[in-house]
Amino acid sequence: MSFRKRLKQQLRSGLSLLHRDSPAILGFLFHGLFDDTGEIARQHLDAQQGITLEHMRGFIEEFLDAGYHFISPEQGDQGVTPEGRYACITFDDGYANNLRMLPLLKEYDIPATFYITTGNVEQQECFWWDVIYRERIRRGAQKPEISREQKMLKDKHHLDIITYLTEKFGDNCLHPWSDTDRPMTIDELKEFASHPQVHIGNHTRNHYLLDRYTYTEMLEQIQLAQNDISKWIGRHPISIAYPNGNFSKQAMDAAYNSGLKCGLTLLKNKSHPPLAGNYEMGRFTLWGNQDIHTQCNIFRSDIPL
Repeated sequence: MSFRKRLKQQLRSGLSLLHRDSPAILGFLFHGLFDDTGEIARQHLDAQQGITLEHMRGFIEEFLDAGYHFISPEQGDQGVTPEGRYACITFDDGYANNLRMLPLLKEYDIPATFYITTGNVEQQECFWWDVIYRERIRRGAQKPEISREQKMLKDKHHLDIITYLTEKFGDNCLHPWSDTDRPMTIDELKEFASHPQVHIGNHTRNHYLLDRYTYTEMLEQIQLAQNDISKWIGRHPISIAYPNGNFSKQAMDAAYNSGLKCGLTLLKNKSHPPLAGNYEMGRFTLWGNQDIHTQCNIFRSDIPL
């Protein structure tokens, strides 16, 4: 982290002590969950936030100690009051490494919501951005170069992305390398969802960045995922996490018309009850390479900077 960013973070953390913890719902975004930094160092996938089990435990305890209650958008507004302080743990994509979260959820008796890209689960294919990352790393590319390529591909149609990958890296490039980079299996998802602490949400069928597509394509992607999840676990999700945080008025309409009650974005703001009808719920991002306590102080702050 640069000196300027570190200074800004310290300032925000200090200011949070002046005014924080007003009644609100704080959403938090996670992707992978790693045993330790050694697993990340294997570079089987783009670790993104680089959150380990140790980081997650520290995060949970920070908010429990501060008097927050953990809730899930999939529970709707049950038990949520305007005077309460709430935190939502959400995981996007459906990595098998998310299964490691269950013992922590049971230990602290808290819920979390896992937003599933159902096409990858059904086909047991890696996520395309991980293919770019690991293949380029293997060829000696640097992370800024890889990030530029990933960003470029986000503007392409999903089918064109898959064609690009197979032309560059071969027909088998989407095959998982290990339990680190693979998605859950359908059977794993079924068993995982049977636990009361685990809630399952919609992340589209093929991780379409919804604002890049027509309304018809948006609706199809959302409804296909709804049908997949209902078929596998016996119930429809009531919330969606927009892939990459990309959404639009049409995307919100497609979510509403698919029976979803809530939509999660990457807007860095707090939300307030009711959750039902909120299709722009914000989420904060925790980083494993930064101090957990300092970040949690900043998230709790009511003073924007």
